[in-house]
Amino acid sequence: MKKIFRYAALLVLLFCMGCSDWLDVRPKSQVKEDDLFTSESGFRDALIGIYALMGRTDTYGGNSTMGFLDILSQTYSSVVYDYNKALVYDYQDETIKKVVDTLWSSNYYAIANCNYLLQNISKHGGVLSEKVRPLVEGEALALRAFLHFDLLRGFAPSYKMGANDPGIPYVKEATNQVVTRSTVAATLDLILGDLKKAQELLRPVDPIGPSFGEYEEEDEYSADDYVTDDGFWLYRKSRFNYYGVTALMARVYLYKEDMTNALACAEEVIHSGRFACVTDKILQDEPSKYTFVESVGRHEYITSLYVYDLKKGRSDLYFKDLATYACVVGEERKLGIFGGTGLDLDVRSKRLFDIPSGSKTEYVIKYITGNRIPLLKLSEMYLIAAEASGDIRFLETLRGFRGYAGNPLPADANLLEELRKEYQKEFIAEGQLFYFYKRQNMTTIPFTAQTMNRATYVFPMPDNELEFGNIQ
Repeated sequence: MKKIFRYAALLVLLFCMGCSDWLDVRPKSQVKEDDLFTSESGFRDALIGIYALMGRTDTYGGNSTMGFLDILSQTYSSVVYDYNKALVYDYQDETIKKVVDTLWSSNYYAIANCNYLLQNISKHGGVLSEKVRPLVEGEALALRAFLHFDLLRGFAPSYKMGANDPGIPYVKEATNQVVTRSTVAATLDLILGDLKKAQELLRPVDPIGPSFGEYEEEDEYSADDYVTDDGFWLYRKSRFNYYGVTALMARVYLYKEDMTNALACAEEVIHSGRFACVTDKILQDEPSKYTFVESVGRHEYITSLYVYDLKKGRSDLYFKDLATYACVVGEERKLGIFGGTGLDLDVRSKRLFDIPSGSKTEYVIKYITGNRIPLLKLSEMYLIAAEASGDIRFLETLRGFRGYAGNPLPADANLLEELRKEYQKEFIAEGQLFYFYKRQNMTTIPFTAQTMNRATYVFPMPDNELEFGNIQ
């Protein structure tokens, strides 16, 4: 029987929960469904609402970044007992099963909101100005692609494992109809199709994009700055911007093993002049109010999620004694990640760990200050460029920024092995390392004796999807 998925079970649109639930950032967004798409502000609020959904702890505000995904990558030497089964990839454990099922449903829930927004742009887009319409549409398409890509990375074999194997349903309409599963390769093509269109829409209007000479982003803006469109054009690095789309294309092309396009996209971001890896000079010139992590966010984050209660609502759940998850990078694990030289030289080993107030154990402090969770960073573009080109100099450039300028790699260094080490150090508590291992189809990974294969790399789909779709 044809393998299909019933999307109706997930198509509970944002209006069913009420604006006060799906968007807790701006009270003015609490409007009736019938009124939402009759004004430009309604479209803007609907878009911001999708980012708010993604910032919750069950997705990118937790499990898809600092939580579950990094437990799977063995970044943490210990976690609270309830999540120990994730360290051995027991996806049938009831606690872990709920986490995995929610990754699926939450992403498709956000995709439903993207599709409903895009559908209403087609129907009621006349209320949007000629500048706002392409920005909203471009971001919605980028978000839809981003969410589908992570579903593909989680719930299907990697491209290297099986490009023609079944992937996931790529849902492009707000519908209650059955959606057929595409192959891995076909899903990647659909993702890239959305991203190319998003790039075209954003290029002429995005203030951070290549059509504008300069872009400066402030940490705080005055009330006068919010007069134009309620500040909708501010904080472009906290949403999907033109270069965020381009960076995601680099990530997707690399996953597809299209090295030529992966390199081209990564280099476009690197050479854009909009982002810079932090240096001693940048840190010295920064206002003293910024921590190291905040400075990295200001200069290196390409696209990120704004989370207003990042410390209390996120960091304290994962990185504190008696926390809900208590994710610890123990002394031995930290040594294994950075090595003896790295502990002495690497700015990340020295600036991203500390003992939080009220705790006795050292934890990751990446989210203890500021209000942003990175989705795409400049450092990843250097790593993609190195892998796509085979040129280790991209990697050496990044290592130089991280403290190794006087400690270059040996002449006979293995590029892929050194990239693995760098992913371990660079993406702590960001959810990318597990997908690096999966993309490379590594059968052994550091810090576990578990043999890695499809059973460990591919998340099982929720039981109700199997039931509705008659999947054997």
